[in-house]
Amino acid sequence: MRRRFWWLAVVLAVCTMIGGASGALAAARPGTAQAGGTESTGWAGYELSGADGAFSSVSAGWTEPGATCVKGDQDVAFWVGLDGVSSDSVEQIGTEADCTSGAASYLGWYDMYPASPVYFSNPVEPGDVLSASVTFSGTETYTLVLADATQGWTETVTQQEAGLARSSAEVVTSGPGADSSTPELTDFAKVTYTGCTVNGVSLGTQSPVKVTMVDDKGNVMVLPSAITSAGKFTNTWERGD
Repeated sequence: MRRRFWWLAVVLAVCTMIGGASGALAAARPGTAQAGGTESTGWAGYELSGADGAFSSVSAGWTEPGATCVKGDQDVAFWVGLDGVSSDSVEQIGTEADCTSGAASYLGWYDMYPASPVYFSNPVEPGDVLSASVTFSGTETYTLVLADATQGWTETVTQQEAGLARSSAEVVTSGPGADSSTPELTDFAKVTYTGCTVNGVSLGTQSPVKVTMVDDKGNVMVLPSAITSAGKFTNTWERGD
């Protein structure tokens, strides 16, 4: 359970974008869903950014990929979230696939950064059909839901937080980042996100930013496909370090 750095990858993603920080995202956003986009050493997938209060919900589904473990430790997480692109908070929920000394483990979690992540005890296995959502309602209520249709469980978490920006929304795969002192990115082969929505509308119709994960030399680590109008795309693993 080494998910301690996933929230950091989210925040650092902005700082490592090609062409600058959040300003580069704003410049890239219009019409770049199918081509172009930007790069990050922390995550890959699709994101939207806007003014404070612009986003109230995000959701997606995926099938948990199997991890191919090699010598040493590897980590990867699959999740949906609000904030993290241009804010200090992240409201996120999802799963991960970790390798420790060649052995794979899978688990679900949620995180209201800067609070510590919370792990679920429910079983998660490769091939499980999962869905996740983060929803803001009222003035400070966040509901985070992770459901495993294969294992037959649902975790619903309600958190009270005031003053969070809600200035971005994302459906992403995240990794340890470019720091060589951290574990490598788990070889998960590929993961397909389906039914991706933001504010109840398909993410694929909102011109989201495509984010490709790269290492510190610019080599592609995770490559997103184009996103469809129905909110479906695939992240493909290319390399682990």
